[in-house]
Amino acid sequence: MTEQSQREQREAELKRRKVRKGTHSCWECRRRKIRCQFSASNDTVCLPCQARGSACRSQEFADSDARPPAQPDRRMAQRLGRLEELMARLVDRILPETTAKTAPATVTSSSLSNRASPTPSASQDTGTDDGRGYPRTLDVLEAAVGDDTPVGLLLGLRDLSRAAAAANQPVSMPTPESDEAISPRKPATSKWDKTSRALHALFPSQHAINIITKANAGPYFLTSLFSSFRDLIEGKTENANSVSVVPACTSHPTVLARRLLQISICLQQLPPGYDAEPLQLNSTIPKFMENVVSVVSSLVTCIDEMVATAEGLESLVLLGLWHANAGNLRKAWLTYRRAMSLGQLMGIDRGPSRTLKFVDTMVNPRQRHTPEALWYRITACDRLTSLLLGLPAGDPDNSFATEEAMKRDTHMERLEKLHTVIASRIIERNANKSPSEAYAITQSIDCELENAANAMGQDWWAEPDLEVADENGHRLGQMLHLMLQVHHYDLLILLHLPYMLRNPSESRYDYSKATCARSSREVLKRFIPFRNKVTSVWACRHVDYSALVAAMTLLLSYLRQHQDSTTPSPTCPQRSEDRKLVEMVRERMQHVAVINQDRLTHQSADILGQMMPILDSIDASLMNDVSEVNMHLLKCLHLKVPYLGTVNFHPSVIVPAGKMGVCPNAGQEPVRTAAGMPTAFHDGSDFEQLQPQMASLSTSPDGAEVGATSAASFEGGPMQLELGSLDPALLPPDAALNGMFMDFDPQPQDGVLEFPDLMAGADDWIFQGVDTTYWSLLNGNNVAWG
Repeated sequence: MTEQSQREQREAELKRRKVRKGTHSCWECRRRKIRCQFSASNDTVCLPCQARGSACRSQEFADSDARPPAQPDRRMAQRLGRLEELMARLVDRILPETTAKTAPATVTSSSLSNRASPTPSASQDTGTDDGRGYPRTLDVLEAAVGDDTPVGLLLGLRDLSRAAAAANQPVSMPTPESDEAISPRKPATSKWDKTSRALHALFPSQHAINIITKANAGPYFLTSLFSSFRDLIEGKTENANSVSVVPACTSHPTVLARRLLQISICLQQLPPGYDAEPLQLNSTIPKFMENVVSVVSSLVTCIDEMVATAEGLESLVLLGLWHANAGNLRKAWLTYRRAMSLGQLMGIDRGPSRTLKFVDTMVNPRQRHTPEALWYRITACDRLTSLLLGLPAGDPDNSFATEEAMKRDTHMERLEKLHTVIASRIIERNANKSPSEAYAITQSIDCELENAANAMGQDWWAEPDLEVADENGHRLGQMLHLMLQVHHYDLLILLHLPYMLRNPSESRYDYSKATCARSSREVLKRFIPFRNKVTSVWACRHVDYSALVAAMTLLLSYLRQHQDSTTPSPTCPQRSEDRKLVEMVRERMQHVAVINQDRLTHQSADILGQMMPILDSIDASLMNDVSEVNMHLLKCLHLKVPYLGTVNFHPSVIVPAGKMGVCPNAGQEPVRTAAGMPTAFHDGSDFEQLQPQMASLSTSPDGAEVGATSAASFEGGPMQLELGSLDPALLPPDAALNGMFMDFDPQPQDGVLEFPDLMAGADDWIFQGVDTTYWSLLNGNNVAWG
């Protein structure tokens, strides 16, 4: 053997590699991840390499065909280095110094990516993925810790630093396996322990709760309030039985408050005279509810940090519903507006949001209410209350009524959302200063209502039969059906009310008058069976307001002048039917008022009784009875509206010219307004001239400007209607023929308006300003103040 061959043999032996026992495959088969097989034990080339014609080299020797390692990208390496350095500085700045001293956190790109991409684990307050794809949540109202930065906020490091500072223990960046090891909200939970215990003590016994929730359809209504019918069918919301489950005393206060309010709303549905002895409430049902609402309002809903959760928003909506049913519309409006403001801070008006957190750990994340459902319910409640009180809507967003948003909704749900949109448009119309634009908007809204009604089909508008609904679920469906019909007709009345008593020579206003009368009849026909079945005034109070508005509108529609050359028949069948209908409604209101000891329905019945002379005036005028004319027609009707003034009605009559020359009280002084000017009467050619001269704004004792149309002498008392003499000397010769059917007489007291407390309840302010809004609309005054 030559010297050179010996040297090559030694070099080959040095290049041998140590391989794992049992390794027999060659480099080429290893790269291809196939089995290395030999036809004979003494073969030097495996079968796959023979087939490919490649070199078969054992792994004992270095792979001469191996590709050299790729050179790293210097620019990419520099960028990653700078990013890691920046992240390290950021964590050092955010984490507390005490934590850094005890256990400095080592931040790597992998740990940060794990934190930025949370696992779907659920925790009480951190609001992790809830099963619907919503991201982690952040608290929008808690103060920032130290030098918190937007980047740290986005990475979720603030919660981590809080937990470390509170526990004073080492902190390590979470990994997918240990993401739930840290419980950053434990200090916050302990902060509300005292409040939670106080709320938990308010619950009645479990036996009493079971009785309450099974006595009516309240639980079905509450569980469907923030969910669609499709969600109920698919099991994406809690069932009605969940209302009877009492949360643990360690639950978040908003969870306890929500359940207490749900039970209180169920108590509102109980019929009057319900035997409360088995409930063992230690007080009457009204006192129990008032105590619950008072405690919840003082301990939970007034604290921003506490209600800045999904359960907190639900509690605010439920509290507003309770106040609305109790007749406290102004408190309800303020509660809805607060829920809307918090919802906007959380960003739920823009869809899924990181700042919407859930604190109820007992609810399946799949059954949590969506941000879209929460936002729609807040918006719908706000607009309905704002329309009744003559106040602006809180938010113009109508994204919930797009075709995409309503594709899963039923026909009734679509109609309800369209009603919410139309309510906002009516509010905008009422604030419009241009008469021509307002009338054009009215026509446009009327077309929208007609299209919405046609989409439901003719059969749907038949009166629901509440007597055949036995089960709670079926009964609730029938009642919601009826209430949706009532709301539709109510919108039509409020839409056309400003044009009902316009100049009768203008034929374009005849449609508004006919629509108001027809819609009023439909509301009253549904009010009677509804209040026959649901006798508790604390249930669906909105129906009572609608019935009062409809009855007054139907009576006032007869103030219109009969200008036909032929005198109508004194025994007009429609007028006789309307009289019977109003009398039946009045009797039902009186019955409900007696058994509930309710002031609102009692005063509503009194108002209708005092306005019935309007029909008597029409009957007398059509009889051409001179004595009756002198008694009824030459006497106008005076309706005193609290905090507004006196409404003077002039019934439309057909009186021979020779019989109008004498007035019993021709020497009385003209009625004067607050500014000392006589009440104006115009020829009615322009509706703007029909508005009475109102005094300018004056200042109340607290410095706030309010309308001078208030009458301080009423002091919140009920409306009163009086018969008084109408002096023809105050009227122009053709006043009875030109559409001047009504004027206002504001009566301030010593120049200072005694306006009630803005947050006065139904006991101190019965109609809460609904009456003021109604008369302002009827007078054509588009700026209706509450």
